[in-house]
Amino acid sequence: MKAFIRTLVAMAALLTVSAFAAEKVYMPPVGTTNIHNDYGIAAQKLMKTYSEDDGRFVLILGSASDSVDIGNFETVKKKATEKGCSKILIAEFTRLGDNVILSFKLYNANSEAPIWQDRMKAANPDDFDPIIQRMARTIGTKEKATTDQDIYNVTSQESKRRKHLKAYSYFGIGIGGLLPLSPSVEMTPNLNIFGMYDTQSFLIGLDLNLSGPNEDTRYTYGDFSISAYYAFGRKFIAPYIGGGLNYSGVDFRSDVSYVTSAREFDSSIGEYSTTSRKETETYKDSKSGIGAFIGGGFMFNRASNIVLFAETKYFVDFYKLTQPKDEVTQKQWNDHNYNGTALPTKSNKLFQGFLFNLKIGYGF
Repeated sequence: MKAFIRTLVAMAALLTVSAFAAEKVYMPPVGTTNIHNDYGIAAQKLMKTYSEDDGRFVLILGSASDSVDIGNFETVKKKATEKGCSKILIAEFTRLGDNVILSFKLYNANSEAPIWQDRMKAANPDDFDPIIQRMARTIGTKEKATTDQDIYNVTSQESKRRKHLKAYSYFGIGIGGLLPLSPSVEMTPNLNIFGMYDTQSFLIGLDLNLSGPNEDTRYTYGDFSISAYYAFGRKFIAPYIGGGLNYSGVDFRSDVSYVTSAREFDSSIGEYSTTSRKETETYKDSKSGIGAFIGGGFMFNRASNIVLFAETKYFVDFYKLTQPKDEVTQKQWNDHNYNGTALPTKSNKLFQGFLFNLKIGYGF
């Protein structure tokens, strides 16, 4: 029984190894035109390192002793078969003027039609490393190295087109809305002024928000906040999530009604009578203090000179706003108005809600 179990374990291990074994790929010497052959040898070694880091392929490097001609696929195919490789990766570097074209093609060992190919332009030898690293990451996939936008691996050639590609600090403005959830729900327009610093893994932000700066809205709100977000991925469109702290102040206005009575002379009957009418006044509760928030969003055109942020925050400020009852007595209102006595309340809740912003910034 024990022997049978050991056999099953061994078979399972063998199947697991087989399922996850990296595919062997033969890479003959790089074809070089108008460029020193040493660059081709260095490129082979870099491609082996990066492709094996990715884990999908094991590169078997060819050398001059293999006596293969990349222009003659039969000789390449024969050598790949001898080395037990199921695929072939052919690279050619061609200098045209000041630039070098790096071309890569992947073949099945039994077919002369490439199953994947890509090329990029290098402005100088320093560009070889980021190009080969991106090629190794995309080889055999539907993605192209030219569209594998990686903020950590930018070539000099790309920097010519994007002069501010390494900008990490941003300053700008935004517009959006404040949506409190308590004491009362009402959308209020918001103006934002911000600064953001991109550390590649994290975004550190400073924000000033101003909402409802007039008497026509229930809320007049302002805050100054500091935030930290974790940015996902290495692309030019990056989602991010995080939180922070703020110091805020708010004026909350609500309508309060009461019935007032007065004795007035009624000329139609020639005597005094008591009349009643409803008065509506504005109650204002003003508070300020510390708060916290969580949120996230998307950063568009990351690491360029013009960036766009679309973000949402859920905030809770650590102070309560009071909403009085809609109707009180005249005495209760007068006592509040003249003596500061509290009105009967409908609610007394922490000020909290959502803050939305669409922001545009300039990088430097």
